[in-house]
Amino acid sequence: MHNTHPAVAADPGIRGAIKPVVFAIHLALAVIGSPPALAQSSGIAATYNIPAGPLGEALNRFALQAGVAIAVDAEKLRNLRTEGLQGRYEVEAGFSALLRNTGYGISKTAAGYMLVALPKAAPTSRKEDAGDPMLGETLVVEQRESAGTTVVDRHVIDSLSAGNGDITSILRVMPNVQFDNKQLHTGRQGEISPADISINGAKFYQNLYQLDGMSFNNDIDPASGDKSSSTTEVTSASQGFAIDSSLLCKITVRDSNVPVEYGAFTGGVVSADTCAPTKTFAGQASIGTTRSTWMEYKIAPEEQSDYNDTTSSDYARKFEKWTYKLSLQGKPTENLGLIGSFIRRTSTIPLNGDSGYKNGVGSTPEETRQTDNFFIKAFWKPTVDHDVDFSIQYAPTADKRFISMIKDSQFNYTAGGLGINAGIVSRFDSFVVSQRLTSTEMESSRDGDSSTYKTWRYSAADKNWGTTTLSLEGGYGDVEQKQSVQAYLAKVDWEPVSLLSMAHRFQAGFELSQKESSYHRKTQYESYYTPATYSGNCIRADGTVDPYCSTADTSNGWAGQYLKSRVVYLAGKFTVKDDTRSVFLQDEIKKGNFTARLGARYEDSALAPEATLAPRSAFFYDLFGDGNTRLEAGANRYYGRNFMAYYMQANRLSLQSATTGSGFTRSSLTDWGPLVMSTTAAGYHFEDLKVPYDDEGMLAIKQRWGGAIWGLKYVDRTSRDQVVQVLRSSGNRWFENTGSSEAQTLSMTIETQRPIKLWGTMTSIMAGAEKIKSRTSHADYYTSDQDYNDNRGLDYVVYNGSLISAGAKPADNYNRPWTGRVLFMTEIPRANLSIGNFFRYRAGYQKTVQNGTQDVGGVSYTNYDRRSFKPAFTWDMRINWDVPTPTEQKPYVSLTIDNILNATNAIENSGTYLVYEKGRQFWFELGIKF
Repeated sequence: MHNTHPAVAADPGIRGAIKPVVFAIHLALAVIGSPPALAQSSGIAATYNIPAGPLGEALNRFALQAGVAIAVDAEKLRNLRTEGLQGRYEVEAGFSALLRNTGYGISKTAAGYMLVALPKAAPTSRKEDAGDPMLGETLVVEQRESAGTTVVDRHVIDSLSAGNGDITSILRVMPNVQFDNKQLHTGRQGEISPADISINGAKFYQNLYQLDGMSFNNDIDPASGDKSSSTTEVTSASQGFAIDSSLLCKITVRDSNVPVEYGAFTGGVVSADTCAPTKTFAGQASIGTTRSTWMEYKIAPEEQSDYNDTTSSDYARKFEKWTYKLSLQGKPTENLGLIGSFIRRTSTIPLNGDSGYKNGVGSTPEETRQTDNFFIKAFWKPTVDHDVDFSIQYAPTADKRFISMIKDSQFNYTAGGLGINAGIVSRFDSFVVSQRLTSTEMESSRDGDSSTYKTWRYSAADKNWGTTTLSLEGGYGDVEQKQSVQAYLAKVDWEPVSLLSMAHRFQAGFELSQKESSYHRKTQYESYYTPATYSGNCIRADGTVDPYCSTADTSNGWAGQYLKSRVVYLAGKFTVKDDTRSVFLQDEIKKGNFTARLGARYEDSALAPEATLAPRSAFFYDLFGDGNTRLEAGANRYYGRNFMAYYMQANRLSLQSATTGSGFTRSSLTDWGPLVMSTTAAGYHFEDLKVPYDDEGMLAIKQRWGGAIWGLKYVDRTSRDQVVQVLRSSGNRWFENTGSSEAQTLSMTIETQRPIKLWGTMTSIMAGAEKIKSRTSHADYYTSDQDYNDNRGLDYVVYNGSLISAGAKPADNYNRPWTGRVLFMTEIPRANLSIGNFFRYRAGYQKTVQNGTQDVGGVSYTNYDRRSFKPAFTWDMRINWDVPTPTEQKPYVSLTIDNILNATNAIENSGTYLVYEKGRQFWFELGIKF
């Protein structure tokens, strides 16, 4: 049986509409050209008084006062000075005056201006093409960015523990980001999947992840987690691709005051960007490893037996990880740059005892994990006013797993997929047009060795692989889940125009996307259970041997047994389609020291009953007009996404047979009757699901003082229309918008503007602290039915002995009340060493733990207790050493030590014992640069 059921029909015109829209935008641009009413930013003159001094500081001050962005390589400006700037200048003339006799000029980009080296008469070497103004590697020093935006560059990435290489693990250095408690679980260190994060208290599956402007969000079932033991669901994750941080030039996190061009999130935006090549030809290769013998385990005495006789990768007593990297870069021509890389991460997790009951092969079973990153990108500059990029990302995940304590249950888990990304930036006299076309294909699928599952009574002579009670065998069949997304984004950024004595910088754009998600049970799955006593010879009336019968004596005294009940899941496929259209408009208004950024984003989704309009506003005030003290405020709304899981729940269950009648049960060895399909699917509803949203209020101040940038920020988030699963009555489940959350975050950050030089070393510092208070009605959209009573809805629970609204219950994850962190990045040039020391303190906290029910006034409510956890302190170190050689081939060694002090930090409470983070762990990498 093969069923195809489009839950929501696609808009047939969307694919055809893209080309006319693109054509229309180019036509409009040709028409408006450069009308007299528009003035370029370079045509708006202003008075400046910038004293002579360090060039970097002067450029930054000028850019802030002019209201433009400037990107430079800060290292190249370290010893350069400027004569200053006094008088009335247009923007480009002002830059030219500041850069006089420095060997540098400026180039206009889509984001503003970029500092470039002026061509030199002498030829450059093969290894360093320093005079190329078009493909130079740049580092953003300071832009017109909000205090809600934080950038981690390559220098910071190389100073932090590499770990599993995922981009989200790098973000622990950032404010307003909380991590899943399971990330550092001592028993899960064999895993290599990306870490889940919450930004400003929002759900971890409501962040927007981008690689070079291409979304790689997995909207199949991002909250599912590990579903190895589920018959209908498959393991999934919030990040569709396991992007490796080795690929990246920088990571930008927008946690508040997010501009209108970003949508489909309620948490934050995580943008990962790759760098253009800077050399004619260069490369790097390395191999790295860590293993269980290099790590100290932290195990409670009560769970020691789980590790000694482990049957699950959640209690992995042994593991071995390897990382293989190869990257190349080059510039075949002056205007063309290419980068390419391959990264493979593997983990082998041997399990012992009765795990998987040896999977029927008589040896200790093991599970494996593998993620690959194949990446190639081209940078092309066909003319001085056009920049083109094209990239292909192939990032598959391939795991070999089995279902714990079930014989012959091996299956392959496949995730990740392919992304194709193309962009073009076109600069005209008075505006810049940016376009991006992307296509992604990703999956979360299971391919099992068996589609038949059996539950036997244990018997020493036959079914002898299980416990003294039951022996289980078989698998849950093959399920393929896929997501395909095609998206087109176009935006226009105008140069400032003068209206009513104010400078207006307009931005307008639109985004079209078509998403198709599918659930495909490729094989019929059959489950046989309810063993019953039998004393015959297992021969059916037709003379065949019944495969669901055994003549061996069982552990409970039967002379034999047969399986009398069955449930069947038919093969079938279902599809959900969603077309979305977004339009955004923004006006950045500048008057003296005051700037206001006002905008709105309109979104229309085929899966939502009505369109949404998200207002965005941010206000900035340069207190003294010199860029040193900046005040900021904002009020914004962010709309999130809905996921395939809501719409697929009923479809998946519609393939299930009934658990009553002759098709379900039999007596003796007779054949089962005809299948009757279950009516359970009819009890699931998702009609008229609205799009969840967050409302945000934000206040901040940034102060440049003492050679550092100091920041103080307060963010208030209110989440509404959150999706939860509600049991309205017996067998009647609804996905509905009754969930809510609240979070208030206060954070302080400090970052040095230039390295501190001491005794031949140079040290940069990033530090911060944050305090968060969050409450939520639900952990995710699979919230337990037990939180709802007969009055339905998010009513009441008992918490810490008191009857409270379920929405007032504190969050049980991503909820450390306050966190402090500091990163020291030290370079010792004479020794070719760089050392990163990262210190993190997480305050003690209280977590809610479900503990039965409690009667209040004759009504039974779910009971939650409060458990307390002590503070956690960790010190991580990374040491990078470039081995001195007389050749251009430079070997290097990297050593990472996590939790140097081997601190014992509790993260969970099972109800009877504590669960801990990992202890000290060593990582080693050996490579060569050429």
